[in-house]
Amino acid sequence: MDLARFDPNPVTYRGQATSPVVVDWEGATQVAPFGLLQRAQVKRVRQLRYATIIFLVLAVIGAPVAFFVIRELSRDPVFAELDELNLPEWAARNPTDGAVGSRWCINECRSRQRTWESARGPDETNRAFVGKLRDAGWVEWDIPDCQAAGVDGIETCWQRDEYVLDLWVRAAVCDVKGARPTISPAPPAATGGAKTPTGKASAKAPSAAVSQPPAGGDGNGAPTTICPLAVTTIKVFNRISYDPGGGGQPGP
Repeated sequence: MDLARFDPNPVTYRGQATSPVVVDWEGATQVAPFGLLQRAQVKRVRQLRYATIIFLVLAVIGAPVAFFVIRELSRDPVFAELDELNLPEWAARNPTDGAVGSRWCINECRSRQRTWESARGPDETNRAFVGKLRDAGWVEWDIPDCQAAGVDGIETCWQRDEYVLDLWVRAAVCDVKGARPTISPAPPAATGGAKTPTGKASAKAPSAAVSQPPAGGDGNGAPTTICPLAVTTIKVFNRISYDPGGGGQPGP
């Protein structure tokens, strides 16, 4: 009996296909999806590689830019402009800074102050600062109460953009303790000392010379490292918070 008629699987029987067209479906479903998956993996690796290169380039370029941006945001622009005044070295020694308030006027607008020491007198120091302020675009502002009553020195007010500047130059006040007097050694006594009216030689040695060094100078009128000849203070305010009769005046 030919059992082929009763075979529930009409694809193969005894190694021979009974259908007129033979299609290897199992082989086709294995080769085509594997190729597509391989191409997708290669594309994903290429995209990841490009993204890594782009990230490294942005990191190398963006790191210095971020550094300078953060530094500029954290640095007060007023102090930066004072650094760029190009003052003479003798007029801008030992700068000291101070600031109160917020740069963005939150609750209180910021007021800045810088103090220098000068090796020359107040008049010459004031001329040096006035010339540099004019070169930087500051305009002298003649307003009442700019020169505080009872304050020594030269005080002038300036304005530029949204800022007001108070320049105060005065003579330095130094409390310098004088050096202790020195005693120069006595010269040796002469062997044949001066004779007294009785005809005997005097054995008394000449008195030692006492020298007192000048305090606050080197004897020639030049300033010492202890006490300068003048002190300059610049205060910068926002115009909306400037009070010439109150907070705008420099302290003693």
